[in-house]
Amino acid sequence: MSTAKEIRAWLGDELAHAGPRRRAQLAKLAEHLHRAENHQHANALPVGSFQRQIARIHERKLVSEAMHLGFHPPEEDLKELGLHLAGQSLGLSL
Repeated sequence: MSTAKEIRAWLGDELAHAGPRRRAQLAKLAEHLHRAENHQHANALPVGSFQRQIARIHERKLVSEAMHLGFHPPEEDLKELGLHLAGQSLGLSL
């Protein structure tokens, strides 16, 4: 899970200048991230399997929790850029 590596790097930066309350929230996320890294990645599981679906749900929950704490995944930047370019091509400002 490449997102796990990105979240781990972001966590390191955030922990460097976090207050006690924020540090506790980030520590909880780090614990969830550690548990997620011990599980098999969803792409390693059979397509269409129940295990793969569960793994994807857990990955999305982890990213959602990180985003709630301020993490901004690179995929979101690409989506925003795409929307901006699509809007410009239509003459709209999004």
